[in-house]
Amino acid sequence: MEGLPKPKMRYGHPEWCHNHCNKMAIEKLDLGNKCLIIAGSAASVRITRVATTVDEGWFVDWEVVQSQREKAGGRVIFSTSDLRVAFGLLTERPRHEFLEQQYGAQCAVQGTYIRWGNYLNIPCPGTGHDGDPNVSIELSEEIKDAVCRLTGL
Repeated sequence: MEGLPKPKMRYGHPEWCHNHCNKMAIEKLDLGNKCLIIAGSAASVRITRVATTVDEGWFVDWEVVQSQREKAGGRVIFSTSDLRVAFGLLTERPRHEFLEQQYGAQCAVQGTYIRWGNYLNIPCPGTGHDGDPNVSIELSEEIKDAVCRLTGL
């Protein structure tokens, strides 16, 4: 990652990444239905194939449960290439200099994801504290392998 702006680090990961990122794990991989769910105790990401006459790619839905009465979530669409880059399977990377300079990123797409090494936030950088409306994932080899299998790499 030489030559790229390094993010400010806290507890060994970028400060924009929540410290529970390492608690995210594969909950379900269904290759027949092209679905992957990555979850932790308070957050989840569901990746499903989009194949219509209008779009082709992947729905990435995320949800963060803040408390019994509050939650945040959303949906973005990833191309297959962006999904592979976001999860560290391809080395090519989109150039979003603002995100790179402001937050420190190896690759990022505005409003979709930001990644440094094995630390991924969907859909954007956060404060790294409770209350952020995004999901942080530390990319384990199991998660990378599941995305690889899901996308047919």
